Amino acid sequence: MTPQNAQRIVRRLASAEGFLELGLPEYALADLGQVPNAGPFEAIAQLLKGEALQAEERFDEAIGALNRAAELFPKPFNQRALLGLSRCYRMRGEEILAQQAEAAAAPPDLPPGTAMQLVVMPIFKVEDKQSPRRPPRKG
Repeated sequence: MTPQNAQRIVRRLASAEGFLELGLPEYALADLGQVPNAGPFEAIAQLLKGEALQAEERFDEAIGALNRAAELFPKPFNQRALLGLSRCYRMRGEEILAQQAEAAAAPPDLPPGTAMQLVVMPIFKVEDKQSPRRPPRKG
């Protein structure tokens, strides 16, 4: 993969993530459709695709993408995908699968009965190149 291709893919993925944050999953899916082969970024692409499909209530399709993301991300970085899977299974009425996905997302040292909450941070941080950077003021 050339550096130019990698930059193009990262821009598309960042754009898709931004659309998801704005509640526009259809635009996120359009951007992800422009990335047929994400190469080393495949886990991120599958995670974002799964989240976009979940937002559109296309749970069957979301489950496939989130499963793939959970396989590609090493533990414990696959928690976001596993919790997304849990939500999709629950929405389809498959409580046992939802509980299994939730249990797989839990850290091994989590005491039984403890509620787990995942803080979702953006994967990409896009800086505004229009704003000049100023050094911090001293004194």
